[in-house]
Amino acid sequence: MKKTKFKEDSIRKRAEQILNVDDVSEVEIKRAYRRLTLKYHPDRNPKDHDSMRKMQLIAQAYDLLLKGMVYDDNLKRYELLEDDGLVRSILPKGMEPEPLGESYNDWHRKQFYEGWM
Repeated sequence: MKKTKFKEDSIRKRAEQILNVDDVSEVEIKRAYRRLTLKYHPDRNPKDHDSMRKMQLIAQAYDLLLKGMVYDDNLKRYELLEDDGLVRSILPKGMEPEPLGESYNDWHRKQFYEGWM
């Protein structure tokens, strides 16, 4: 049976890619967050017009990995993690962002409700 790849899992993987952490210990996540905020802070990059969005992306990745995903808000909270171009601008050269799967809600709707109505 083919394993379905869900968007929620892909977004978490992207957050790990952005912070460049494999071991998701709290200390390692905080260290990576501090390093990236110093690198991409808007005050240090006044000519980079996307630096504020990059900081928000880093904050979303940090928040997701430390607090876990909140399913109540239907991933709206992590919408910057879905922006391939923005994620690609932070990743190391040659690294591609994790491809997004479909959301669990969409998969569930297709599996159980389509074709019945």
